[in-house]
Amino acid sequence: MQKQPSPYRYAATQPLARQNAAPAMPYRGIDILDPLKLARLGAPDRIIAALKPPPLPADDAALKTREQISYLYELGLTSAAMSFHEAALETMRDVTSRAPDHAGAWRALAGLLRLAGQDARADEADREAGNLAGAPQPWRDAEGEHSPLRLEKQDRRLRKQLEHLPGEERINHLRQILFKHPLDVAAMRYLGNEEQRADDLITAAHVFERALALSPEYLAARSDYARLLMVQRNYIAAYRQSDFLLAAAPNNVRYQVLRADAAMHLERFDEAVTIYEAILKREPRNTTVLNYYGNVLKAVGRREDSVRAYRTQLSVNRLAGNAYYGLSELKAAYLTDDDVAAMQSHLANGVPDLTQRKCMAYALGQTLERAGDYQASFQAYEAGGRACKEELAQTDQAHDPAKIEERLERIRGVFTAEAIAARVPPCSGKTFDTTPIFVLGMPRAGSTLVEQILASHSLVEGTRELPVVNDLVKRIALSRALVAPDMYPQRVLEFSRAELDALGAECLQRIAEYRKTTLPYVIDKRPWNWLDIPFIHLMLPQARFIDIRRAPMAAGFAMFKQLLPADAAFSFDLRHTGLYYRAYAAFMADMDRLLPGRILRVSYENLVENTEFEIRRLLDYCGLPFEERCLRFWETDRAVSTPSAEQVRRPIFRDALRQWKNYEPWLGPLKEALGDLAED
Repeated sequence: MQKQPSPYRYAATQPLARQNAAPAMPYRGIDILDPLKLARLGAPDRIIAALKPPPLPADDAALKTREQISYLYELGLTSAAMSFHEAALETMRDVTSRAPDHAGAWRALAGLLRLAGQDARADEADREAGNLAGAPQPWRDAEGEHSPLRLEKQDRRLRKQLEHLPGEERINHLRQILFKHPLDVAAMRYLGNEEQRADDLITAAHVFERALALSPEYLAARSDYARLLMVQRNYIAAYRQSDFLLAAAPNNVRYQVLRADAAMHLERFDEAVTIYEAILKREPRNTTVLNYYGNVLKAVGRREDSVRAYRTQLSVNRLAGNAYYGLSELKAAYLTDDDVAAMQSHLANGVPDLTQRKCMAYALGQTLERAGDYQASFQAYEAGGRACKEELAQTDQAHDPAKIEERLERIRGVFTAEAIAARVPPCSGKTFDTTPIFVLGMPRAGSTLVEQILASHSLVEGTRELPVVNDLVKRIALSRALVAPDMYPQRVLEFSRAELDALGAECLQRIAEYRKTTLPYVIDKRPWNWLDIPFIHLMLPQARFIDIRRAPMAAGFAMFKQLLPADAAFSFDLRHTGLYYRAYAAFMADMDRLLPGRILRVSYENLVENTEFEIRRLLDYCGLPFEERCLRFWETDRAVSTPSAEQVRRPIFRDALRQWKNYEPWLGPLKEALGDLAED
C-alpha cells in the first residue's frame, strides 16, 4: 500500500520563541497563557474527553499509531496555545506514554508540569528530553509549509463562516476547528484576532506564535501578531517582526507604517520620519500617516512642520479628532476660534468614531482652558472622559477601585519586612555595572521633568516608559497557571537569591535593548512601577526609586484633563481618580516603612519653587556629582514623546501649580474621594 501524506505534520519544536527573549536563566517559570480560561469554559475532564482523537482510517497498524501520536502531539501544542492547559497536559502525557522516544513531547510536558507546580516531575521530563537530544525524530513528514494559495483559500472560507456569527460564537467555532484540525493556521490567525478583541492578549499572542511556528511565511498572521505586540507595547519585538514583513513585501504600506510606528516608540525618530515622508510622497492624503507624521515631528521639536501635517489631515477629514488633539498638545495658539466652533459643532452633531470623539473633546477642553472659559472647558473634559469609559466598556476594561485595593493588600501581605530582609544581601550596594533609576508615581506629576533633569547629567541615560518590569510581573503571575489564577506576588518568595539575581540581570538586559549608550545610570520613567517596588528591590537591590509627587487636587485634575492610556482608566472619572490617589499615597507610606531611606520623595511644587536645591537633592540621592547643566535641562537635546514634551523644552514655569483652582466649583467628587488629602 502506498503511503499517503499525513495531514498532521510532525514537528518536534516548541512554539515560536519571542524574538527578544533573554538567554536561559535559573528561573522556574515560563511564558504561559491566561489561566482563567479553563474556569470560563467548563470542567477540564469534559474538555479533555472532547479532545480524544477520532479513529483514523488506516489499514496499517503502524501507520495508524503514527498518525494518532502525531495528531495528539500537535493537538497538545495547539491546546496549550489556546490556554487549555489541563487538556494539553493530559494529551502530552498520552503522547509520551505511547512514544517514549518523542523528545518534543517530553519538553512540552516539562513546561506544562511546571505550570502545575510539579517541578520534580518536570525535571524528570526535561531529563528524558535531554537523553533524546540528537536522536532522529520519528514520523517527520516532509509536506512543507502551507502554500500562500492554500492559506488564501482557508482565509476566504473562514471569513464567510465567521462574518454572521456573534463574537463568542466565533471564538468557540474557531476552537472547535482547531480541536479537530490542530494545524489549521488560518483558524489560528482568526482566533488570535478574536482573543485580542476579547482582551485576552496573552492567549492571542500564543495562538499567533503557534501559527507562525508552523507557517513562518504566513504574512497575514505575522502582520496581525506584530500589531498585537504594538498593543502590548512590546515595540522591540514588533520592530523585529517588521523586518520579516518588509523583506517579503517591501512596498506594503501597512507594513511600512507598522515599522515606522514601532521605530517612533523606540525613539528611532529619523527612521520613522523617513518612512512617513516616503509614503506621503505617494499617498499625500493618507490621514493615518499624516497623523503619525505630525506626532513624530512634534516629538523631535519640529513644531511648524508638525502643524502642517495636522492641518493637511484636517483638510482631508474634518472629523479627525486626533489632528485637533495633536495641535492642542503643542501648547500654543495653533487652534483658532474657527477650530473651536468646528469642534463644538462636530461634537454636538455626534462623532461616530469613539477614538476621534475622545481626542476632539480633550482638544476642545484644552483650547477653551487656554481661552479662560473654564466651565465649557470642564464640560469638554467630561465628554472626553465619557467617551473613554464607553470605549473601555466595549472590551470589559472599566476601572474598578476595589481591584486596585485588593492588589495592594496582596502585595503588603506578601512583602513583609522579614521577607525582604531574608532575601536582600546584607550589603545592598552595587551588584551590577548599571544602576537603574525608577522615576515613578502618578501620571502628569512631573516624571518627564525629573527624567529630563537627570538625563542632562553626563553619567545618566534617559529612555522612556519601559514595559520591562511589567512583563516580568506578568510572567511570574502566570508561572503556575494550573495551581492558581495569579501567582504574583507570592511566587516571588519562592525564588532563591540566585534566581532573583538572574531576574535582575534579565531586567537590565531587556532595558539595555532600549538604550543608545552604556552610561552607568539608566532611567525607566514608567509611572506604574510604584506598584512593584518590593519586587524591583529584591531583584535589583542597587535600584533607585524617585517618587515625584504633586499636590493631590492638582494631580487629580491634571490627570482628569489629559487623555491618558487605558492603564490610567481611573482618570476618566473624578471620584475614581481621588480613590486611586488615596490608594497610591497610602501604599507609598507603607513602602517608606518597609524600605526606609530607599525611596526619595520629590514634591513637584518644591521642584518648581526651589529648583536648584531639589536638583542637588536628586543628584545626591542617586550618588551623582553635581553638574551645572542639570540646572539648564531644557538645553539638553533629546527627543521627548510624552504629553510633557513641550514643557521640558523651556525653563520651569509656575503657571500650572494652581490651575486646578479655576475648576474648583466642579471638582467636588475628586475632593470628596480624596478626603483629608485634599487639603495637602
